[in-house]
Amino acid sequence: MSADPVTIGIQYLPGKLSGRLVLEGSPSTSVWERLQQTVINLGFDYSFGPGSIELSWSGVLTLIGQFAPQQKHLDFRFSPRDDDARDKIAAFVQQFKQVQHSKGSLKLRITPEEIEERLFASGFTRELRPFQLRDLQRLLSLENGANFSVPGAGKTTVTLALHLLTRQPNQVLLVIGPKASFPAWREVVSECVREDAPDGNAEPFTFLTTSGEALSEALRSGATRFVLSYDLMIQTSEIITEFMSQHPVHLVLDEAHRMKAGYGSQRGSLLLNLAPLPIRRDILTGTPMPQQPSDIQSQLDFLWPGAGLGLQISRGTAPRQVLGELYVRTTKQDLNLPEPLRHFRSVPMAEGQMALYGIVKHEFLRQVSTLGLDGRFDAPAARRSVMRLLQLSANPVLALRSIADDAIKMDSGILEQVISEGPSTKMRAVADHARQLAAEGKKSVVWTIFTDTIQQMEVMLADLNPVSLYGAVPSGEPTDPETREGRIRRFHEDPSCMVMIANPAAAGEGISLHKVCHDAIYLDRSYVTTHYLQSIDRIHRLGLPPGVETNIYIYRTLAPMGLGCIDHSVSHRLRQKLRALQILLDDADLHRIALDEENSEDPIAWDISPDDVRDLIEVLEGRGSLPDEESE
Repeated sequence: MSADPVTIGIQYLPGKLSGRLVLEGSPSTSVWERLQQTVINLGFDYSFGPGSIELSWSGVLTLIGQFAPQQKHLDFRFSPRDDDARDKIAAFVQQFKQVQHSKGSLKLRITPEEIEERLFASGFTRELRPFQLRDLQRLLSLENGANFSVPGAGKTTVTLALHLLTRQPNQVLLVIGPKASFPAWREVVSECVREDAPDGNAEPFTFLTTSGEALSEALRSGATRFVLSYDLMIQTSEIITEFMSQHPVHLVLDEAHRMKAGYGSQRGSLLLNLAPLPIRRDILTGTPMPQQPSDIQSQLDFLWPGAGLGLQISRGTAPRQVLGELYVRTTKQDLNLPEPLRHFRSVPMAEGQMALYGIVKHEFLRQVSTLGLDGRFDAPAARRSVMRLLQLSANPVLALRSIADDAIKMDSGILEQVISEGPSTKMRAVADHARQLAAEGKKSVVWTIFTDTIQQMEVMLADLNPVSLYGAVPSGEPTDPETREGRIRRFHEDPSCMVMIANPAAAGEGISLHKVCHDAIYLDRSYVTTHYLQSIDRIHRLGLPPGVETNIYIYRTLAPMGLGCIDHSVSHRLRQKLRALQILLDDADLHRIALDEENSEDPIAWDISPDDVRDLIEVLEGRGSLPDEESE
């Protein structure tokens, strides 16, 4: 008779939200060593003891999902050792099978007619559009859901309807998102549900803004709908964890791409460890993969802990193949929005700016040239150099400050030239464009990634009575002119306020400008796809008046031939990321945006050679002769 297979017992540790694997007997195979090595490779927090492995319950489920199919081959078996572990593993196995089945062909469980009938009975009064009904029907057929629809498609409305239709007794709805998403959640119940709706369905959201005992009291108040910021979630993780472990929670992550760093960040690590607790999980984001395929890995592991979807991404499987039918997306084509017009405009550098750009570019190449030569690479310094080149492209006076901070050697002649030139030619061109639009009665939004540049543009465009939005502008009441909401209100209602100057990282989410503004001007752009796409969506979204033309103007600095243009690099990387996102989401609009980037002319001044730039530097440093002196 053959020996019985080795047993690996599984215990659930509720106080820690973790689990323990216990080796029972001596393994005749290498399974125990394989389990230990997998725990180390996947980056989980863990502790090894004699014949035991303790790690998060999400990690336990990941190991089960990865090793359960190999039990016969490796001559071992998993065996739950307590009722909690047995129940949780059974629920995981059921969900695992549903995920694998639904990836290829999602079986719809409810008709659109039944959805409308049940929503009406729940007091839901807003008439859903066909694409919203379609997305809701698919989400109701999934245990957990991903809504990747474009901004303005009604993800908040669909999520509230989903909650009403999946709500269980005593269930709590907890939404975690950036503060910019709060206004949508503040208004959605009153806009969608009648006041006398049954079963408390008209309950508004309670916004959690305090910590400590005040937060605990708010959670115990009897309210069942909460909104919490990502930052406060991290600060109060123990309270939130305890609450979720004791209550049936439907957890929604708004702008879920913010957890893309996974275990590499506090936010991602906490959410991944919390993932097994809610009775339902949903993620909302229009840009699930803003930078690279790994961005979506942690989001999938949050939605379906242990199902191995994130692991497949990490091993190089195409995200589209991994996701299959496990998400919904409404595109701008579904919204029947007219395609925006994108215009690329190149502006030449002034002489001082060109000389300074050449020196900083040389310094950047010197820093990165060590990569692979001696094993050392100063990544932070390289990142600073990239940001400095972006600054130089738009606002060289701003770049001088960071150059001084890093003590880069710079001749006074070049510094004096840059300072004497003042605002860059690109800043002047953007300001002139905003004035031209204002003269035609058109409001515009100017996007730039640097706060100092926003403030300088405010001064340059003071005649247009501008408002500005950036990270330091606080949220508050619309009646307060110094708050984010107050500034947005002034842009909408004050006829003399003709321009908004904003940072896409701070103002790319949670605001709508499409009723009063149809022209966006980009002074500069970063490498982050999310910032670019979401900033466009501020003026190009559902509710756009018919017959209105939306214009996107992208200003790029014209760099000398051979010197290389940072704006060209940004455009190149954005289109690569847009292509990857397009393939994942099968979105024609993303194809058109990427195509526009590909078809735009390179911002290169072909008539200026590297020798011309070197000569210019020598002249400004006092080492060369001016042309008119040579001719004498």
